[in-house]
Amino acid sequence: MHGFRRRLFGTGRRRAFTLVLSLAAFYLGGALAHGYIDDRCASPGLSFVLVFLWVAGGALLGLVTLIALGDRVMGPGFVDDFLADEMEALDARLSGEELPEEEDEFDAEAVLRRSGGGTRFGVYFILFFLGHIYLGNQLSSEFLQRYTHPGVALIHLRSDDSELRRRGLDMMTERLDFTLTPQVEKIILQALDDPEEGVVARAAHVAAVVDAQVAVSKLVNLIDQRPALSFALLIALGQLDGPESRAASKALLSSKEANKEPVALAYYLGLLRIPAVEDLRRIYTAAKDEEKARVAAVWSLGQLRDGRLLEFMVAALSDPSLTVRCAAVEALELMVVTDSAPALMTAFEAEKDPHLYCPEVNLPVQEGGPIVQIVRYRKIMFSLVRAMATTDHPKLIHWLVEHQEDTDDYRTRVLMEKLWKSLKAKDARGDLNGIRRRLQQRAAEKGTPTPAAAKEGSQ
Repeated sequence: MHGFRRRLFGTGRRRAFTLVLSLAAFYLGGALAHGYIDDRCASPGLSFVLVFLWVAGGALLGLVTLIALGDRVMGPGFVDDFLADEMEALDARLSGEELPEEEDEFDAEAVLRRSGGGTRFGVYFILFFLGHIYLGNQLSSEFLQRYTHPGVALIHLRSDDSELRRRGLDMMTERLDFTLTPQVEKIILQALDDPEEGVVARAAHVAAVVDAQVAVSKLVNLIDQRPALSFALLIALGQLDGPESRAASKALLSSKEANKEPVALAYYLGLLRIPAVEDLRRIYTAAKDEEKARVAAVWSLGQLRDGRLLEFMVAALSDPSLTVRCAAVEALELMVVTDSAPALMTAFEAEKDPHLYCPEVNLPVQEGGPIVQIVRYRKIMFSLVRAMATTDHPKLIHWLVEHQEDTDDYRTRVLMEKLWKSLKAKDARGDLNGIRRRLQQRAAEKGTPTPAAAKEGSQ
């Protein structure tokens, strides 16, 4: 061992040669290892071993650097101390040989070097080690950050094992603090061509989560090519909010396979706010026995916030399904149409069970996807009053007082009181006069006695 140290560090020239060779091996080897891991490695275990060896190489290079620069960093005589053969003196004593007499001259520098050498050696070693790792990482465009995510996920996706490929896609949704690079887009497109349906479905979900617009055309084509996955593909397309996904609506609405999934098709249209009114009406009408499709159609039409859909939403308030009725109420809240107030008041009065809660419905996305509420979990009476609050209908001033005892729910009563006070204040300022005149004019056009309407509205 002593001879090996002397061969590497015995002279200044040898120390310089060893340092240069070590630097070249570490940085060139690291670049090759990083490139292989980034582009071709398909084994998570092998990638971990290569990263470990690279870090270990950084530690070894830190040690070589410290020894080669020892006399400058640690002080004169450090290299001699390092190269000294402690076993030679011990062997001489054991063999009985006479040793040269030690000089009595006091060497202050040697004492100081030895007394604090261990601590200083450790500090400088760590500094050199971390410095080489940092520099190697920077020269590889922050390899460690890239390897942590999404690098490990991409390595899983290159595997021949479908389970590992699915795991790699899952890993891509666990952290979103990375930039969507061409390499990531390429991996997603490759995963969409995977023979395993589970991998393709998960890849479509990942494309939506990371907003990989490059995958839109592939997803559209896959709906006809792999109809078993059309539901997941349509939901993913709906989440890819962009011109290409919107432009695909014509092809999808005429697609036989897409129409076999009316729920997903309706959500796709609603997520992108595509005004396919007649198609959504058709989905609602055709789904007499399918509550989920009716909910999706009502929600999607509500996302358009179009007052011309008032008649449809009023009809949906009489749907036999509580969930559909709740979706219609929330749609009317979004539409902000004064003329919706009478229908909402009628629905409030007709509700037989004031304690009914609207069941919570969320967009059916895969695990790890964003939560998009379709129907909120709250009492239907409360939801109806919230929708009324957007109408500013003058008739509500009298109606709210008349029906305050129709519910014993505290939140609903508080909301009714707040709405009443707000309408009274608006009426006092004259803000409701324009609405009142418009309602009277419309009533007159329909032949309704205007004086009675005017009197009722002014109360």
